[in-house]
Amino acid sequence: MIKKIIIFCLFVQFSFAQKLDLGQLTRFGIEQNRGLNLALKRVDVQKTLVNTAYEMPKTKVDLQVGNIQTPFVTDYTLGIVQNTELPKVYKMRKTFNESLVKVGESEYAVLKNDYRFNVANVYYELFYLQQVIDLLQTENLKLGEIEKVYKRRQELGETDGTDAAGMNLRILENEMKINQVSNKINETQGQLKLLLSSSILPDLSFKHAQYSVDANISQNARLEMQQNVIQNSAISTQNEMNKLLPSINLGFMNQSMLGSWRQFIGVAGVEIPIFSKAQKARVEASRISTKIQETELEKLKFQLENEAAVLQKSLQSADATLSLIKNNVLIESDRLMQTSMKKYLAGQIEYFDWYLVYNQNISYKMELLNLEKFRNLTITNIKYLTGNE
Repeated sequence: MIKKIIIFCLFVQFSFAQKLDLGQLTRFGIEQNRGLNLALKRVDVQKTLVNTAYEMPKTKVDLQVGNIQTPFVTDYTLGIVQNTELPKVYKMRKTFNESLVKVGESEYAVLKNDYRFNVANVYYELFYLQQVIDLLQTENLKLGEIEKVYKRRQELGETDGTDAAGMNLRILENEMKINQVSNKINETQGQLKLLLSSSILPDLSFKHAQYSVDANISQNARLEMQQNVIQNSAISTQNEMNKLLPSINLGFMNQSMLGSWRQFIGVAGVEIPIFSKAQKARVEASRISTKIQETELEKLKFQLENEAAVLQKSLQSADATLSLIKNNVLIESDRLMQTSMKKYLAGQIEYFDWYLVYNQNISYKMELLNLEKFRNLTITNIKYLTGNE
């Protein structure tokens, strides 16, 4: 136990000493997440219960002592009887218990996929917020240089200070937005701490999401779990049918007669379910339950395929818009911004003319960040549906 704690502490120190990307962050969180660890423990419990399928009823032992035949001779009767099922019944019970293990393992896979999805959403939200802060801070550096130019002109008496005040106001607006975004970052980091079950966060290395067009829903964890549930239900039906089979009683009896202690009798019997109407109804109900689970599987497949198709179309649309902004709109806007800045510094246009061009340029840059965030989250959703890490 002490060795495990030491290894875990070394792992934590190593993880926090370097910047973690999404994959490393997720693996780090999975190691610590209590919910996932509990799910694994439940699987371990189910594994230990597999061999309970061979459990047999208690052995019945009867002992009678007294004057059984005559009032002058003390006799006894000892009977031992064991009830047992047919071998195929025990084998099917074990198969059923093994199917429960598979269901538990697939439930763990679903929880792990959900966990990856949640961590990825928080990770890309932090990525977006950090990009917004970087953009606003970069803009404030530019605005600060312009403000210095107009302050020098004001000192020389070339301007009345209106332009410098306008720049300062714009800087203050950006600082206010930076403070608002910083508050959101603190909230989002708090969510990530809860997901990681950690009081501190490692440094993060941010990268945009990557997506494979060959991905499909066949690896979705919920589909696998539903298939295991169907298999479990089918085996459960077979177990219910096995209850209609006879069971066997085996044993022996030893009884004294007239003082003799060697009167052995073998016992063999069969328990037959004569009144089986209720059990047959249970078998039919189990079959219907299996059909319901099969219908649920088809419904889930249809839902996942449609959701994945919609997300893929949204991703294509986002990629097209991103390409348009990066390769056309933003290039032209930056060129116009540079021209406007030169004219403004030369006194050829007023502050409000410059402000309109500047505000439009900022809007395009923010739209680019929003689209990149949308793209990252869309890919995260597609990976969640297709079961790809």
